[in-house]
Amino acid sequence: MANEASDSAAADAPSDADRPVHVHSVQEEYFYMMVHPCACGGPWLSQSQEVLEQEGQVVHRVSASCFKCRTERTFPFLLDERPGPKDPIRAINPTDRPSRALDLAEWLELAQFYLGRIERLEANVEKAQSLLDARQCLEEARKFFGPQDEAPPASALWSKKSRKAADAQPETFRRSTIDGMLDRLPPLERLRQADSLDQKTFKQAVRERARQRVGRKWWQVWKRFRRS
Repeated sequence: MANEASDSAAADAPSDADRPVHVHSVQEEYFYMMVHPCACGGPWLSQSQEVLEQEGQVVHRVSASCFKCRTERTFPFLLDERPGPKDPIRAINPTDRPSRALDLAEWLELAQFYLGRIERLEANVEKAQSLLDARQCLEEARKFFGPQDEAPPASALWSKKSRKAADAQPETFRRSTIDGMLDRLPPLERLRQADSLDQKTFKQAVRERARQRVGRKWWQVWKRFRRS
């Protein structure tokens, strides 16, 4: 009887796919779905969304289908509060607390992706958006370090894959490396401002800023990641 009860409880327990993922924003939900593609490797495409309030928490259920194999899945996310139009553009996490959805290695992987695509983009607005996402991902990675940490603490790497990546590329995972990348990127507010401009206005702003800057183009900092 005990074994039967145990088996029944195990069958009723939620799977990892059913457990709500705590996020700070809809943008963080999007990144979570990027980092966790379908088992076939295909990306998820959002089909519908539903916002509920359960026991004082905001639950955002995103129904998605795989672009490649058409598998369907629902992602349940827990939000601190309902998203609204007053939120900063493309904001991920306005708090100082590290993410509970993605670990350090996953944020660095996202940053590398967004920096690596800059030179393939033609529209300057898209370049600014990609830089904005890259900077925010680096800032999320930075939040996992304590005041005295130079190497990532064990609590920042949640999976075997992440620990293997950190062991293989220790320099990339150092706090000083992340800080150096952030120093080379435009400030967050400038990127948000650029992201909010229309295409014509932004092109004019870029030309004006280019005349004021010296040295290499500011979107070429991604090349440091090529060694990874």
